[in-house]
Amino acid sequence: MKRNSECTVNVAIDEFLEKNRLREGVTKYQIATIWAQTVGNVIAKYTKRISLNNNKLTVHTSSPTVRKELMMLKTEILEQINKKIGQDLVKEIEIK
Repeated sequence: MKRNSECTVNVAIDEFLEKNRLREGVTKYQIATIWAQTVGNVIAKYTKRISLNNNKLTVHTSSPTVRKELMMLKTEILEQINKKIGQDLVKEIEIK
């Protein structure tokens, strides 16, 4: 019985987000949270801004060293983010 009520609540939340055009904002918030979880607090601390547009995650960093590290790990980070969010949402990561 609990399983059905959980599914019903999930469906209701999804419908609410779609109806009120909130899905994109929630997804962007999730991406920012998942970013910090994926790269860790130290690297996230050097992240100035994160934006998601047209399935491209753009990350601005203040550290050339962090930028280089992120460039080397882009593919792994992309896979981890998509896995954590539960969909193949991010197709590309751009580090600036």
